[in-house]
Amino acid sequence: MGNPLVRVAPTRTPPNGAGERDIVTGMTEDRPSARGSRRELLLKVAADLFMEHPYDSVTVGMVCAQAGISAPGLYRHFQNKQALLIAVVENPIGSLHEFARKVAEEQDDPHAALTAMVDFHIRSVVEGPPTPLIFLKNEHAFPEADRRRIRRAMNLYAEEWISVVSILRPDLSDPAVRLLTQTVFSMLNAAATLHKGLDHETIVTTMSTAAYHALTASSRPHV
Repeated sequence: MGNPLVRVAPTRTPPNGAGERDIVTGMTEDRPSARGSRRELLLKVAADLFMEHPYDSVTVGMVCAQAGISAPGLYRHFQNKQALLIAVVENPIGSLHEFARKVAEEQDDPHAALTAMVDFHIRSVVEGPPTPLIFLKNEHAFPEADRRRIRRAMNLYAEEWISVVSILRPDLSDPAVRLLTQTVFSMLNAAATLHKGLDHETIVTTMSTAAYHALTASSRPHV
């Protein structure tokens, strides 16, 4: 018979969605209901690191430490650091392309379509990782097949914009429309690093207004 004075601590079940803590690392492990959110956390942390540091300087350990997740927890979601980088870039670009494609197909008014595309793009830049910048900075680290696939997705996304801008700017040649669109992309993407302490809505309003006018103005003002 056990000693009645020795109390056994009751087993505590983590709350819904909480993970189990690794007794060696002290980091939280995944439960099935939490895996989606943990995957998103890993992607966010990795995106910030890939933006701030060269790819070769970022380690799995750095990602895990900032996310508060052990390496085994990371490897449940991503095979390695390279797979993590690919997901950081590919997922948001896919969302941008899908949104633009849907708007271009369903919106009859090109002005309304362009407004929606600009707003969605700048909000994605301000509220999420600056995906195009991360890709351009780390393009050398992508396997050739993945690099080509992502490049194609970015080009298809740009084509959705070009198809709308072409309607609004009949005065421009196709090469000019493409140049203008890519220039506006560069301007919008720069908001990720040039926000100057402004709140998100101010950035969105300022940048979207500038982008819309740049894409739709038919001529330069006379001096």
